[in-house]
Amino acid sequence: MILNDGTPIRSVDIKVDEGSWQPATVDAATGKDRFGWKLFTYPWTGATAGEHALVSRVIDAAGRVQPTAEELVNKKTFLEDNSQHPRKVLI
Repeated sequence: MILNDGTPIRSVDIKVDEGSWQPATVDAATGKDRFGWKLFTYPWTGATAGEHALVSRVIDAAGRVQPTAEELVNKKTFLEDNSQHPRKVLI
């Protein structure tokens, strides 16, 4: 599995609300195109009604963790924003 810049992916993690990072499963079929999207799944058990924050992060083969927005202090444009993006979902 490789990142959009060609870097191999080691893993994808998911965090729900303020919980701990949990492993997701990367869909091997989406890893064939070197620069294509990489899809993954996460079996979210115990979800409760209400709004939740979900965030994913990638860890590459060298062990580098996808940065948070706060860690991207030197970016010059939005095109350089490869940070983790929390998403709100309502159940």
